[in-house]
Amino acid sequence: MLKSSRKIIQGRYVMSKTIEYSFNGYAATVITPDKPNGKWIWKTEFLYAFDKAEQALVEDGYTRVNYKISDMYGSYNAVRLMHAFHLDLLTRFPLCKKANLFGFSRGGLYAFNYSLFYPEYVDKIYLDAPVLDLASWPWEDSPEQAGMLEEYCLTKDTLKKFRGSPVYNFKEFFSNELPLLVVAGGSDEVVKFEDNAGKLIDYAKKNGENIKYIVKPECGHHPHSLDDVTPILDFIEKD
Repeated sequence: MLKSSRKIIQGRYVMSKTIEYSFNGYAATVITPDKPNGKWIWKTEFLYAFDKAEQALVEDGYTRVNYKISDMYGSYNAVRLMHAFHLDLLTRFPLCKKANLFGFSRGGLYAFNYSLFYPEYVDKIYLDAPVLDLASWPWEDSPEQAGMLEEYCLTKDTLKKFRGSPVYNFKEFFSNELPLLVVAGGSDEVVKFEDNAGKLIDYAKKNGENIKYIVKPECGHHPHSLDDVTPILDFIEKD
């Protein structure tokens, strides 16, 4: 049963409202522009981080959404919660059925897996320095790895044979023919480029899949996004 509390606060964006409420025990945030166009962005993690593109989209009428289920690492349980939230969201706000998913860092796990299981609810996907291989991140023996292993019911040994990470599901992912933009730092040592975004880009190029990508050769994990966010805006706003 949905138990929600709701409050409206002054938005951090010009001519917008920020609505906060609880859904199934987790915090939801919806930033609505003064003149919404029904289209929306679902940033799966780090709502306010490196959000220059999102700010511009709000000004253009897009609604911004976040459902804070952090530390679930895009697991199957997380995906089910996301879909329940998605369906409920559509009853609360006059939004299009399909979301534009933004997956930054470990948020890439959520965005990728949600689009894998519910492609009919996704319009476009923008991944930025995404985690796509759980064997490469979180780091070994870190608190994040312990939490991830518990969430996925894995051990260090079974993780080595686990095939539920996005890197093992590229074929199915691309079969859904969803527009995809990937932005990543070529020198990322936190979420290693060659084990994550690089593998996705290489697979797409090798197999002739539809992908747009921007690799920043000298950039590490941060900063996310781009100094000039025009390519991101064009990807989202142009059909």
